[in-house]
Amino acid sequence: MNNLNNDNLNILDLPDEILFIIFKKLNTIDVFHSLVGVNQQFDRLALDPLNVYDLDMTDIMTINSLYDKIPSIDTETLSKICSKILPRIHRQVHKLTVEQYSMKDILRAANYSELYSLSLINFQAKILYQYLKGDLILRDLTKQITHLNIDIKRTTKRFSVTVSKIFELIVSLCKNLTVLNFCDMFRTRTYETRVFYRSSNYMSSTLIKLKIHVLRFADCLYLLDGRLDSLSTLIIKKKLPKLKYLSFTTANDTWDYDNLIVPLLCRMINLEELKLFLLVTRFNSTYIDGIQLYNQFLIYMTQLKKFTFCINTEAYNEVKVELPSNKDIQRSFIGRGYQQVTSYIHTYSKITSRCLIYSLPYDFEDFVAIDNSFQGEYFGELFSSSECKRIMSTEFSDLNQTNSTLSYIIDILRGIK
Repeated sequence: MNNLNNDNLNILDLPDEILFIIFKKLNTIDVFHSLVGVNQQFDRLALDPLNVYDLDMTDIMTINSLYDKIPSIDTETLSKICSKILPRIHRQVHKLTVEQYSMKDILRAANYSELYSLSLINFQAKILYQYLKGDLILRDLTKQITHLNIDIKRTTKRFSVTVSKIFELIVSLCKNLTVLNFCDMFRTRTYETRVFYRSSNYMSSTLIKLKIHVLRFADCLYLLDGRLDSLSTLIIKKKLPKLKYLSFTTANDTWDYDNLIVPLLCRMINLEELKLFLLVTRFNSTYIDGIQLYNQFLIYMTQLKKFTFCINTEAYNEVKVELPSNKDIQRSFIGRGYQQVTSYIHTYSKITSRCLIYSLPYDFEDFVAIDNSFQGEYFGELFSSSECKRIMSTEFSDLNQTNSTLSYIIDILRGIK
C-alpha cells in the first residue's frame, strides 16, 4: 500500500475498513453502477454479505417526490445490476427494498431464497394491486416473507377502495407474515385505510405487529374483531376529535393502562360520555385514584358530561411504595366534578393489595371483588366461582345481614360453594 502521508493520496490507498464505511454511506445503486468491476478490492467490499444483507434498490432523492412518475434507476444501470450483480449476491440478501418501476426486473433477476423482509416503495395503488393479483414471483415471495412494508403514492383523494383491497389481499396472501407496516413508512406519505367489516377476505393467524393509518375509529374495532387473532402490537394513527361516546370494558387484566389506555383517552378530546370497566395491574406503583384520572385525561375532555367507571387496581410492590388509605382515595375525588364515588382497599400480603373505585349508581353487569361498602342496586354475572369463593372467604365473613343487597349477594356466593 502507498504511504498514507503522500500528497498524491487517492481512494485506492485507503484501508478496507474506511472504504467499507464509505460504501455504506453511498446509495447502493451508485455503488453497484460505478464501483463494481473497478477492481477486485471494490468488488469484494461492495458485494460483501454485510453490505448486501439489507439491499435498498431505490433512489431516496427521487422517491421523496410525492408525485414522482420517473423511474429511479435508468434502464442501462438496471440492466447491468440485474444481469451481472444480483445473480452473484442473491443468497446474501435478507432484506430488500424496491420501487414500482424496477421491482419486476429485480425480482426476476434471481431467486432470493433467504429473503424475509420486503419493502415496496413509491407504488401507485392500482399498479400494486395488479402485481399482487397477477405477478407469480411476487405472490410466491409473499408466502415466504415475514416482514412487509408498503408505501403507496398519495392522490388527492382521502380514501381509496383499492388501497383497502390491497390491505385485505396482503393479509390473506402472506401466510407467514408477522410484521406489517401498511402505508405508514413516511410521515408525509401516510394513507388512510378503511377496513371493511363484512369482508371475509382478510384473516391471519401469524400477524403479530401491525402499523396502519385508518380512516375511522370503527376501523380500529374491525381490526380487533378476532380475524387477526395473534396480533400483540397494533400501532394506529388516528385522531379522534369527532368521537362523542366511548364504552371501554374488559374482563381481562391489563398491564398497559399507563402506556396505552391513557394516551388513547387523551386523544378523545370531545367525548361527551365515557364508560370504563378496567382491571389494571401495576408493579411498584400506587393505586389509580381521582387525582390521576383527572390529571391524566379527564382534564382534556372539556365536553364530558357523564363519566361512569369501575376501575380495579391490583398493586404488586416489591419495593416500598407509600400507598394511600381509603380516606385518601375518597378525598382524591373531591372538587373535580365527579359524581358520587365509592372505594375500598383490601391488602392480601405485604406486597399485594387491591383498590376498587366505582361511580354510583353502579352501572355494570359484572363486578370484581366487593365488601360491605358495595352500594350498587344491580349486578349480574360473576366472573368465576373460584373468584367468588375467594371473595366469600376473605371479605364477607362479618357482613351486616340487615343490608338486603349484601344478603342477596351472600346467598349467591353460598349457593356456589
